[in-house]
Amino acid sequence: MPPTLRSLFGAHRPRRLVGFFAAGLLMTGAGFAAGREPFAPADTPLRYPAPRQFDLQHVKLDLAFDWEKREVSGTATEVLVPLRSGLREVTFHAAGLDVHRARLAGAAEDLAVSIDTAARTLTLTLPRAYGPGDRLEIAIDYSAHPKVGLYFVGPDAGYPKKPRQIWSQGETSENRSWFPSWDEPDDRATSELLATVPATWTVVGNGRLVETVTRPDGRRTFHWQMDVPHSTYLTSVVAGELVRVADSWHDIPVEYYVPPAEEARARIAFGKTPDILDFFSQVTGRAYPYAKYAQTTAIDFHSGGMENISATTQTLGTLHDSADEEDFPSTGLVAHEAAHQWFGDLITCRDWSDIWLNEGFASYFGALYAEHDRGADELAAEIDEGRAGYFAEDATKYRRPISTRGFTDPDAMFDATTYGKGALFLHQLRGIAGDEAFFAGIRHYVERFAGQTVTTADFQGAMEEATGLSLGPLFDAWVRGAGHPELKVRWTWESEDRTAHLHVEQTQEITPETGFFAFPLEIAWVGKSGTEIRRLNVEPRQAQDFVLPREERPDTIVIDPNGWLLASVDFDKPASEWIAQLAAAERLAPKLEAVRALAKLGGPETVAALAETLRVGRHRALRAEAATALGEIASPGALPPLVAAATGEKRDRENQVRAAAAEALAKFPGHAELIAKLAALLGGDPSIKVRAAAAESLGAFEDHKAEAAAALLPVLDKSSHREVVRGAVLGALAQLGEPRAWQKAIRFAAYGAPADSRGEAFDAIAVLGRTAAETSGDAAFGAKRKGEALRLLLGYLDDPDYFGRGDLYGALAELGDERALAALDRAAANGVDFFERRRASRSAKKLRETLESSGDLAGRLGRLEEESAKLRRELDALRAEREGGVQ
Repeated sequence: MPPTLRSLFGAHRPRRLVGFFAAGLLMTGAGFAAGREPFAPADTPLRYPAPRQFDLQHVKLDLAFDWEKREVSGTATEVLVPLRSGLREVTFHAAGLDVHRARLAGAAEDLAVSIDTAARTLTLTLPRAYGPGDRLEIAIDYSAHPKVGLYFVGPDAGYPKKPRQIWSQGETSENRSWFPSWDEPDDRATSELLATVPATWTVVGNGRLVETVTRPDGRRTFHWQMDVPHSTYLTSVVAGELVRVADSWHDIPVEYYVPPAEEARARIAFGKTPDILDFFSQVTGRAYPYAKYAQTTAIDFHSGGMENISATTQTLGTLHDSADEEDFPSTGLVAHEAAHQWFGDLITCRDWSDIWLNEGFASYFGALYAEHDRGADELAAEIDEGRAGYFAEDATKYRRPISTRGFTDPDAMFDATTYGKGALFLHQLRGIAGDEAFFAGIRHYVERFAGQTVTTADFQGAMEEATGLSLGPLFDAWVRGAGHPELKVRWTWESEDRTAHLHVEQTQEITPETGFFAFPLEIAWVGKSGTEIRRLNVEPRQAQDFVLPREERPDTIVIDPNGWLLASVDFDKPASEWIAQLAAAERLAPKLEAVRALAKLGGPETVAALAETLRVGRHRALRAEAATALGEIASPGALPPLVAAATGEKRDRENQVRAAAAEALAKFPGHAELIAKLAALLGGDPSIKVRAAAAESLGAFEDHKAEAAAALLPVLDKSSHREVVRGAVLGALAQLGEPRAWQKAIRFAAYGAPADSRGEAFDAIAVLGRTAAETSGDAAFGAKRKGEALRLLLGYLDDPDYFGRGDLYGALAELGDERALAALDRAAANGVDFFERRRASRSAKKLRETLESSGDLAGRLGRLEEESAKLRRELDALRAEREGGVQ
């Protein structure tokens, strides 16, 4: 499962699908500890796997799915072998199941059933004691109306044309909501699914399709069988009116299931799947191990994708036209989920404390496919994105070990530390070991543990056996420990003895989980005779000095020239040395580092170097970073190259670069002539991302509101892929305080409006309400408008759209009205899943911080009680008005 892209990150919406390493604000560098809070409260008990009574060997689900009733019903048959003698009771995980009957094969009477709602378990009393020599077959008849785990989506008053679908999402522990089983990752069983659905529907399940049977009542039953044992959270079903697009890899069926009329877009999104399977088969040393590989698109899916064994479920939003391929490529998502078929499915973390063995591996191997497909710079760009996301989380949220038992909920482990830092650690390990040894270790790990559950110690041991390296210090510091080296580096040249003196200081906060790090540090000596790379050994202490003899003074010294090191580096060098690094570096990573350093220095020489990089830099990520840097400098000389890159006759060929240049133009709000250029981009650039960037930049021209709004307003009614442009326009109009945006935001916030831009409409309502209260010369109007915004937003608290509710919580925090606190607190306690509850909780926290910084929170909260009754009456009236659909 990718980061939400499961929800790494609170506000991230899968329908926006960014790279797999994106995890929040793009920050780099050291010294961000002030923003951190504990990952889990200090009294959080360590979480260990629950003791197992049995080895689950096979699960057969014979189920009927009724969309009208939102019901699943039928029989789950569990085949198991006791692990110890004296087994008198069998406990399965089950949540919200209405159990009608339980039977043990060969027993004369039904089994007694006991349900523990709090523990989410089902216990069956056996007729006698059983032991390891017994093989038990238990059939459980039940029905359920799941709220999580199994989802029924389809038409309603707001979206009457939405197709009907049923799909599951089990990770981490929600499959128990639609069938009983051992719902933890530490056991593996084969599985069968007999799914009965309406005659026109198709069902996609795990493994191979055994048969399809038409029943006497006209319904059809699809019989899927998975012969490779797997953890039960990987059991899945997707059902609906789907068409199958057939492909293959080495005679293994490769299938893409999509809604009717989406076949062409399926081939655009998923067409590289056979090559991806081929690459992973080679790099892991083990051919794709299942009977087929299916990718099915699910409507309103809560994640970007989910790696159900042999049957990945994808968000419908990954389908796109060929014209949008550059802006919204699906290859990263496809590669990530395909990598899971080895790392996560064939080899599975034993418990959630080691989920990085699934997600960190899938993230890195997805990036390795980018390297294979498009070259080393593509890998470097993805690593750079991962580094930024992990550093942002570490700086502003919390710092934790990659592998830890100190978590409040298993879902909390799906974050940038798991995905981003996990992948970055593998990249660093590759740099230390070298390609030959690293990939030999990966192949050894896969060969040794295929079909098993694993721990971090298992992976470490396999790599040590294959490489001959002692990796304990590395794993202890970066995986079992928290944080990373935060380096402050300086160098001087001593002309008398012809030596460079390099001072390396570790500045990270030292805690029980974060100490001083020991690691090999590569440096590049850049001089007139070329570039020479040396490897130094940094010891686990605060500061260390290196004396480097050389006949000639270097033009500069480059830290980590190959981009392997998982560390932040503050290297104090003048602009001339950063320019030398930018010119001489062979790899993308040190070039990006130089561009970011130059952005902080400015000056004509710097602007010239960045402008040249924007014009001829070899990779789009480098040119885009140069555009961003020129925007940060925002000097007169920085403007012409940005205009040329975004809008000139020789504008950049890559959408990413034009978008970065257009976004950078927001840093020049005094140049009214840019409005026409941005308006031309908004109306005519072929790239959706460029048009959205142009819209966002127009929102910065507050001194020319009328002209900017005139360019923005006509675009609101034009649709785009995932409504990215409309969302940007709504945000820009709100930033400008455009009065006409108020009614338009209300319109696009309504349930029934285009779903992908409702979140931005919520935000626009919040921003317009808050700024009216803060800046309006009419205090009464300002208070009224803020109150209207609050009532409108609170009216969507029961919104049927999962994503809409998540966006709503952020908008309520943005509004800054203390009367929203009670609603946010309720959502934090009662949200349908961990991610919704966390989003509401973080929004409540942000709102409290806003109130505390702006005045007396206690005094404000004191007024809540007298206003709450009035507000509830108004909300009841609003709900009654909206009942039955969009008004």
